[in-house]
Amino acid sequence: MYGASRMLLAVIWTGACVTLLGGCAQQPVSEPTVALQPGFSAYTAKDYAQANRTAHEYIAADPNGSQLDDAYYLLGISHETQGQFRRAREAFKRAVSLTRQNSLLQKANRALGDIAFTRGNYAEAASYYRAAIVAMDGRTPPAKMLFKYGAALQDSGQWQAAKEPLSQAAASAPGSTAARDAEQRLAVDHFALQYGAFLFNKSAMALAGQLRSAGVSADVVPSLVGGRTLYLVQSGNYYTLASAMAARSAESGHYPQVLVVP
Repeated sequence: MYGASRMLLAVIWTGACVTLLGGCAQQPVSEPTVALQPGFSAYTAKDYAQANRTAHEYIAADPNGSQLDDAYYLLGISHETQGQFRRAREAFKRAVSLTRQNSLLQKANRALGDIAFTRGNYAEAASYYRAAIVAMDGRTPPAKMLFKYGAALQDSGQWQAAKEPLSQAAASAPGSTAARDAEQRLAVDHFALQYGAFLFNKSAMALAGQLRSAGVSADVVPSLVGGRTLYLVQSGNYYTLASAMAARSAESGHYPQVLVVP
């Protein structure tokens, strides 16, 4: 199972941020003011430019308005959905600084966590996810957010701290993608470089031998994947994702197929 986790999670580091974060646009708060309702309606209708204009118009017309936090949140989600992450980040941070609404604090901090995760700022992402969970005031967080919180902690080297949110994600939504991903993350305690995966041990041993001859300390790790055994050729023991990615960069010139796996 340990090796299988690594094999399955290799996919995550080649594109799961797109899967996990590309659809991370947030839902509006439950009771937007009449002045902002057209903007939230435009956002729901995927007219993000109009949502953006509505937010800007509210902020310009009433810079001390009672719903300024909602306006900045609307601005943030409209920027985020259009891929304008720097602007979205600024708007979400402004919303957090202004609001006393727990629901908005949860959504804005989660969005900030997603943006930080996408940018590879994993410690920062974990901090925002933690703030989002605190704002939920004892309610059970979504399994996907718990998984991403735990993953961000692992990616930044906080392996022990990651166990609690990952365990909660696995327990809160059994059978879900987030729960399965959390279970796989719980089975590992470091990152490694993976050079290949083979159906036959002989092929894996041959590659491992070539790598050792080239000065790379490689091991063959048998893994049960989809009911069959695969033989994974892996090397290294890295505490943070950044250190593993740096090692991959150094190796990719000679071994372009190498992947980082938890």
